[in-house]
Amino acid sequence: MPRFLGYLLAVVLVSTASIYAAGFEGTLRMTITDGRSAPMPLAYSVKGDKLRTEVARQGMTSVSIVDTAKKEIIMIMPGQPMYMVMPIQDNAGPSTGKTSPETKIENTGETETIHGYPCTKYLVHSEDGVVEIWATDKLGQFIGLGGAMQNPMGGAKKAAPSWEKALAGRDFFPLRISSVPGAKQTFQLEVTAVEAKSLPDSDFAPPPGHQRMSMPGMMQGVNPFAR
Repeated sequence: MPRFLGYLLAVVLVSTASIYAAGFEGTLRMTITDGRSAPMPLAYSVKGDKLRTEVARQGMTSVSIVDTAKKEIIMIMPGQPMYMVMPIQDNAGPSTGKTSPETKIENTGETETIHGYPCTKYLVHSEDGVVEIWATDKLGQFIGLGGAMQNPMGGAKKAAPSWEKALAGRDFFPLRISSVPGAKQTFQLEVTAVEAKSLPDSDFAPPPGHQRMSMPGMMQGVNPFAR
């Protein structure tokens, strides 16, 4: 699996505070591309302080649910009537919106309307290169990818990529992200549709009939800021 996409599979960008897209309820449909594998569709649904992500890959759909109030992630096992619950570590402290010294975020002042939302172009400069982000302040904070793309059977936790760290604690949501030529790795995330609508509470809970399971090493907590 490509290294950069591997970062996305393990990161959950959630602080000890309950952060969510304030005032927005609905589903954003995204496409993620790493330049080497086929584009990966992802559905990103928000209701209050909960996030549900669904990603289709290899003929199966992976589902995860982040509950920022309970500080936990529910991973629905693909193709099996089972789920796991992983706690989110809170020893990283609240998100401050500050980037590390080696990462800088630049507001270019350029604007564009994307899916009806006014967006501003930002450039995130880091040791990995430059990432271009078009973000709006009308959808609240970006919670992250929710761990839905993480391998539910485990694997080493990865540090968040610089662009995700740069978004932490900031009151804007990215609708388009792309690495600038010359970056160490190619990456693109694009929101293809924004569907503001009421979502049932059942979308943010394990499906009926699913049994909870646990695995050694999986219940130690997920620290999204661990290096």
